[in-house]
Formats: sequence, C-alpha cells, structure tokens
Amino acid sequence: MKKMFIVLLPFFLAVLSTAAWTAHHEQPAADLQIVTGEHWVAASVKEKRAFLFGIGNMLEIEQAMAGEEYEAMRGRSIVPVLLEGLSGTSIADIVIQLDKFYADHPDQIKRAVIGVLYLEMALPNMRS
Repeated sequence: MKKMFIVLLPFFLAVLSTAAWTAHHEQPAADLQIVTGEHWVAASVKEKRAFLFGIGNMLEIEQAMAGEEYEAMRGRSIVPVLLEGLSGTSIADIVIQLDKFYADHPDQIKRAVIGVLYLEMALPNMRS
C-alpha cells in the first residue's frame, strides 16, 4: 500500500498543480495540456515559483523512487538531466532565466516551459 502511494504521488501532484494553474487562469482543464511561455509570461512571480517547486518536488520523488536504478535512467528520462543540469541554480534564478528566454525569443512563446528548462538550461550544463 505504501509503495503504491509513493508510485502514485508524482501523478497526483501533477494533476493538482495543473488543476490549480487551470483554475487560476480560468481555462477548462481540457484546454490546458502543458504550460507554455504564454502561461509563463502571464503568471505572477509567486505562481512561477510554485510551478518550479512542483517540478522540483516531482524530480526529487522520481530520483528517490529510482533508488539504485537512478543511473539506468540516463538516456531514458529527463530526470537526471534536469536534476544535475539545474543543480546549484536557485528557483529565483530559474525564474529570471525563463523570463529572459521568453523576452528574448518572442517567436517561441508557444514553447513548453519544461522544454526550455530541459533543452536551453539543463542540457547545456551537463558534463559529457
């Protein structure tokens, strides 16, 4: 039972965070599939930080659940790249970097925030 709870916790948190974001931005849940730059630039600093804390918590849970299999996640999951590539970067700095990315690239406003975190911020910081 406890293991089932731990397995389902990340999904439950994802549903809750999406529902909260949706409720605040007054869009039906069916319309909000993934948070993009459009959502990001319209959000308050508090909402942006909450979104990033949610992602961070889910990453930490995934790492803990992987246990000894964490190394096997490399190449199959974004978890190691995000955890290691963003390690040492504060939530406040990530907010600033994402704000700057969307300000500097208005043509990419429809791009998913998680994609920007992964490809533009975390992946370039990975050691070969």
